[in-house]
Amino acid sequence: MKDLIDLVQVVTRTKLRAVELIGDPGEGNSKLQEFYDLVSEGKFADDDEAAEYFYGKTKTNPSYQKLRKTLKDRLVNSLFVIDLKQASYNDRQKAYYEAYKEWAAAKILFGKNARTVAAALARKLLKIARKFEFTELMVDIAHTLRLYYGTIEGDEKKYEQYNEEFKTYEQLWLVENRAEEFFIELSMGFINSKATKTAFQDRARKYYEQVKDALEKYDSYQLHLCGRLIEVSIHTSINDYEKTLDVCDRAIAFFEKKSFVARVPLQVFLYQKFICHVQLRQFEKAKKAAQDCLPYLEEGSFNWFKVYELYFLLYAHSGQYEQANEILTMAMGHPSFEGLPGNVQETWKISEAYLYFLECAGHLAVPDKEKQNGRSFRLSKFLNEMEVFSKDKHGMNIAILIIEILLGIAQERYDELIDRVEAVEKYRNRYLREEGVERANHFLRMLLQIPKNAFRREEAGAKAREDQLALQALPIEMANQTYEIEVIPYEKLWEITLEILPE
Repeated sequence: MKDLIDLVQVVTRTKLRAVELIGDPGEGNSKLQEFYDLVSEGKFADDDEAAEYFYGKTKTNPSYQKLRKTLKDRLVNSLFVIDLKQASYNDRQKAYYEAYKEWAAAKILFGKNARTVAAALARKLLKIARKFEFTELMVDIAHTLRLYYGTIEGDEKKYEQYNEEFKTYEQLWLVENRAEEFFIELSMGFINSKATKTAFQDRARKYYEQVKDALEKYDSYQLHLCGRLIEVSIHTSINDYEKTLDVCDRAIAFFEKKSFVARVPLQVFLYQKFICHVQLRQFEKAKKAAQDCLPYLEEGSFNWFKVYELYFLLYAHSGQYEQANEILTMAMGHPSFEGLPGNVQETWKISEAYLYFLECAGHLAVPDKEKQNGRSFRLSKFLNEMEVFSKDKHGMNIAILIIEILLGIAQERYDELIDRVEAVEKYRNRYLREEGVERANHFLRMLLQIPKNAFRREEAGAKAREDQLALQALPIEMANQTYEIEVIPYEKLWEITLEILPE
């Protein structure tokens, strides 16, 4: 079902009229139209629901499979007729979509032996590809024109021209792909785990040394995007925010000099600056980076949600809980939220759990409108939904464990917490002994003093004093930890927790 949802969202965003999608009226089209409308409205969670709705059968039903395939084929075909010249697209995006659409047409024309018109179209597209640095397209077009002028026209001069161009572009393309490969390998370990990975620094440094000379030789868009992200990884792997900021500033300066708006690189490096400033407690600079980043983002896109994740942290860390709640309500209520990867959805749900704790503790008043809209929180449901991060023992599972304890205290489920002490101690001893989770280790030790001291404020505070001082001696900006783990600063959470304990 996710493939249909993605296609429908693309078609809907580009405002393709339903009649253009479905075509001429005919038998079966009314059902196809209804299927399209219901998918676009988010009525089906999966294929079984859709098959039950239309045929009273499971998704393996042949009639449903035929209906599904027809809709998918129509949606894919519609991508070639939708209007891509919208205000939301910048020049490079428009050029990308138009160039690849026209190159598909040119390849068909070459195949149909309409070579004269195909070659003219290819030459025009090569100029566009050069201007916007579409290296892979440059390689493909130069390769095709070399073959055309060498074997069909017999034009030696033009053959030499496109042969040389092909070799130049091919070499650049190989370098870009090498850098992209290195970046992907570095990125994979951070997708579903937020644990600090200090061993990655050596690997990132090794990869960077292999692309460093190419970065000095070429001004390539793709090479500098991946190459600078590899350089960023050297420092983000150990949460060195000052050095990360330096790389980001150099990358932004490079891409701002392009003759076109380099939308993706600018949003990527501004996003990294946003992270750094939040962690360094430079909240005004963080807001500036966010404000600079948002114009490059399409609402509802993956990166749009990621920037607002940081906006949430900015407000949560600066004690502006009402603003944090507004961000969370907007994000989780967005139509695109359900289409996000599981790890991203879980990050927002963890944030929601911490806001619920603040509400229980009297530090956040949830507007009546939200209550009327049915937004509610249940701990058991929340824990069951943590399918990705429950496995991230050195990372986001720490935030899950902490909020479970905090809500147990806020809701006075004291017997359950007493029963959990031994298990939490084992978890702490097994997973929180490493560098990068020292603050979490101290905070969990502090929290465990509460059930150990019969939930009495004064006794628990006194017993936790040593760890509290150790926590204060290692502020967030100095701790080598992944920024997502600490949704609200532990110092503030401890203060609130002591408030709600009995005298």
